[in-house]
Amino acid sequence: MNFSFELQWAALTGNVNPEAMMWMSTILWAFFGWMAIIRTIIYLAIIVFMIISRWRVFKKAGLPGRGILIPFYNRVLMFKLWWLSGRWTLSILFPPLFLVMMIINAFRIPTRFWKHRAYGFGILFIKIVFIPILAFDNSKYLEKKNAKPIVKNIAKPANTPITTPAKKVSAKKPVTKKAPAKKVKTLTKKK
Repeated sequence: MNFSFELQWAALTGNVNPEAMMWMSTILWAFFGWMAIIRTIIYLAIIVFMIISRWRVFKKAGLPGRGILIPFYNRVLMFKLWWLSGRWTLSILFPPLFLVMMIINAFRIPTRFWKHRAYGFGILFIKIVFIPILAFDNSKYLEKKNAKPIVKNIAKPANTPITTPAKKVSAKKPVTKKAPAKKVKTLTKKK
C-alpha cells in the first residue's frame, strides 16, 4: 500500500481512506513517542552529568559531595563554598534576595578556585559547560577565608605611572671568582 499516493489522492479528491489515515496517525504517534523517549534520555544524561560535576566541585572544596543530592542542604553547602554562614540559606524564603545571592554566587565561586571573575559570566549563562570545566580541571580550592586569589589586573588604574621602575643597584662589590689555575705538564727527556 502506497501511503503517499493515497494521501495525495485523498487531498485532491476529498475522499479520505480511513485505513490509510489510521496507519499514518499510528506512524506519527510512534515517531513522536520515540522522540520523547530520546529527549528524556538526553535530559537525564545531562542531569546526571551536572550532579557528578557539582559533586566534584564540592569534593574539591572539602565539602561532602553527596550533599548535592539533599535539596535544602545543598544550598547550605553552596553558601559554605562562598565562605558564608548557613544563615544565609534562609534567603531562599525571600526569592528576590535569593536571586541576587545566586548571581553573586556565579562570580564568587571562580575566585575560590583561582579563576578570574570573568569566568563567572560563563557560570551564570552557560552552566552546563563551565561547571564541568571547573569540576574536572586541575584548579585548587582556596582554603583560607582571608586569603585573596591571585588575579591579574586587566587594566592599570589611572594613578599608576606608565614607566617601569628602575632596577635597584646594590652597593656591594661584585664578587669575582678566579678561575682555577691549569696544571701544565712539562715534558722531560729521559736519558
